[in-house]
Amino acid sequence: MNWKHVSAAAALAAALCATVPVATAQNAEGVAAIVNDRVISTFDVRQRANLLLVSAGVQSTPELQQRARAQALRDLIDESLQIEEAARFEVTIDANQIDRRLADIAQQNETTLDGFVQQLAQAGVSITTLRAQIQADMAWQRLMSGMYGSRVRVSQVEVTETQQRIAANATRPQYQLSEIFLPAETEAEFAEMEQGAMRLLEQMQRGAPFPMVARQFSQSPSAAAGGDIGWIAAPELAPELQPIAERLQQGQVSLPVRTQNGVYIIAMRDRRAGAPTGATTIAALRQITAPAARQNALERVQRRIDGCGNLEREVATVEGATLLDLGQTQESELSPAIRDRVASVQSGRASPIVIDGDQVNIIIVCARETGGAGMPSREEISARLREQELTMLADRYLRNLRREATIITRQ
Repeated sequence: MNWKHVSAAAALAAALCATVPVATAQNAEGVAAIVNDRVISTFDVRQRANLLLVSAGVQSTPELQQRARAQALRDLIDESLQIEEAARFEVTIDANQIDRRLADIAQQNETTLDGFVQQLAQAGVSITTLRAQIQADMAWQRLMSGMYGSRVRVSQVEVTETQQRIAANATRPQYQLSEIFLPAETEAEFAEMEQGAMRLLEQMQRGAPFPMVARQFSQSPSAAAGGDIGWIAAPELAPELQPIAERLQQGQVSLPVRTQNGVYIIAMRDRRAGAPTGATTIAALRQITAPAARQNALERVQRRIDGCGNLEREVATVEGATLLDLGQTQESELSPAIRDRVASVQSGRASPIVIDGDQVNIIIVCARETGGAGMPSREEISARLREQELTMLADRYLRNLRREATIITRQ
């Protein structure tokens, strides 16, 4: 679920010095949209647009006001549908729950709830606007969790495949990126989003913080984190973004980039070389050593080994042989000699024999698994995949609601 608007409210204190026209009673007159039987007033739209601009820390201009009102209207239409659908399933959010969320936001802003309300009022935003937004977000999250939470299953195969893909990309150049994404489908929408992206870029060039703009205007799940998508390898980006990321230097922000699904602005926060080969693989190794005179017997053992379950029994067949547990180690941290010996050895198999003075030895790769520094754990990957699936299902559900609703806009 998308919490970007509620998350952005925590950043309001830093941006409340922005100048936004105060709504007057006359603004309440007029209908901006009718969603089924629910009315969205022009006052509602102006209030939400003010909240968007103040939270993003941008200076209000006629162009940005127009962009913010268009975004506000879309958000309010979606929230109206979400509230209506939640009510149909008797999902309600009481005032105390909203109060607690507001108190948390005020605390994050290092102020009291009364102080926070006053700050909003000074910026021309009624607390009622934020309360309605929180109510819709909480109701929608509860509804989607109830509908899909127990049905979403992430298999261990999915986790392993994702882990392996991350590991494969980890050896390639890495970018620490933030993004702003504006979705589009038709040519008219692409043109609108490209113009809107340019207006946002101009505001950031004048000092508006990228994270605050992303929280309010980006339509990507990363918006809740200020557009932060963390460290990512080039192959994980949309093809249109890969050459852009390759050219961007630390601290630079791209021009708007059109992709198949919409328009992106990306910011290069940092970049680094890929990890050394083997840095994302942990190997469990054991070694069998025997007198050189027993080389033939050790060669027979080497050919028979299939896993580490019966190594003790195999060692007992070679006179004078010993078994040593080498532990679990990132392959990149092994000595060059050992790394070369096991590089092409499959899990459960043994390396060729090496003669070392009056001794011979083999190294057995008991297991290999993806891991190591900077790699997400299996639990983290599973949680990420589950959240992606829930978000996809929620987005699809909302699209169906839009398609089936009667929506009349008057702006």
